[in-house]
Amino acid sequence: MFYKEPLKNIKLCKTESLLNRLSDQHRIKPKVAEDGKKMLAGFKGEKSLTYYLNFIPDDCFIFHDLRLQNGHTYFQMDYLVLTSSFALIIECKNFYGELHFDTSFNQMIRTVNDQSEAFVDPISQVKRQRHQLFHFFKKHNLPLLPIESLVVISNSSTIIKGDPSIKNSVIHSHHLLERWKSLVSYYKKPAIDKKMLQKTGKILFKNHCIDDIDILSKYSLELSDIISGVQCPSCLCFAMFRKQRRWICPHCGASDQISHVQALNDYFLLIKPTIKNKEFREFMHVSSIDAASKMLIRLNLPFSGINKGRVYYNPEYKGKLK
Repeated sequence: MFYKEPLKNIKLCKTESLLNRLSDQHRIKPKVAEDGKKMLAGFKGEKSLTYYLNFIPDDCFIFHDLRLQNGHTYFQMDYLVLTSSFALIIECKNFYGELHFDTSFNQMIRTVNDQSEAFVDPISQVKRQRHQLFHFFKKHNLPLLPIESLVVISNSSTIIKGDPSIKNSVIHSHHLLERWKSLVSYYKKPAIDKKMLQKTGKILFKNHCIDDIDILSKYSLELSDIISGVQCPSCLCFAMFRKQRRWICPHCGASDQISHVQALNDYFLLIKPTIKNKEFREFMHVSSIDAASKMLIRLNLPFSGINKGRVYYNPEYKGKLK
């Protein structure tokens, strides 16, 4: 079963939110759009594996995008499948064209339309993850399960080339279940019982660290670069105003009661994970303190303080932020 399901990570969510709240004429928008396109393609490739991973028995634990600390550094795995007999690390790549795995220089070369580009070797990458996971198990006094690693190419039309030795390390996604069956056949004897498997899964999930970023600093942006206001879900203009407990768009006439929810999510992603009544009013373009207070209270957000000192928190921030 999925212990940690495939969801967009915080970096992709922030990038998409930023892209939406930058003017079309902004100098950095093309760069943000390109970065978002690459991250989204990677996520779609990872998510496409769920079709095959759903065939894995329910007594196994599957973690997506698990990020753990190893000493002073962190390592992140696209997928980790935990069983009572072995662990499997999967590095997913959603490349198109022709991929050549150069084992002599530990690099991957992609060729598209006679243009070649070198990338970090994912085989070496997943081997490092394997080494780091072993040390994580050791540090937390967990059973030292055998750890297998695999590079999966999610695009079925991608051509894979390289030394014959890579066939055990790199496969297309439609061969995943075949490889899974061979691993199950090889590791027949359970190394841990069900209780220890559950304990290991809980410790892994508890130690997951969110890889957060200050998106404005990343692109050298100021708060003034961000379009504030509540966006109309119909015509996408940032011009909705509040009237009689409803948001109304002056451009297309659309109205609803909850458009501020997406705006608040954008604020949490782009500005900071806390907000006060005054900050809420300024970002949503609401003049009434009482109306802003009622909207915030109805959202059932965690908070601290009273009156003007009350601070509301983003409920989506779970796990450790590193």
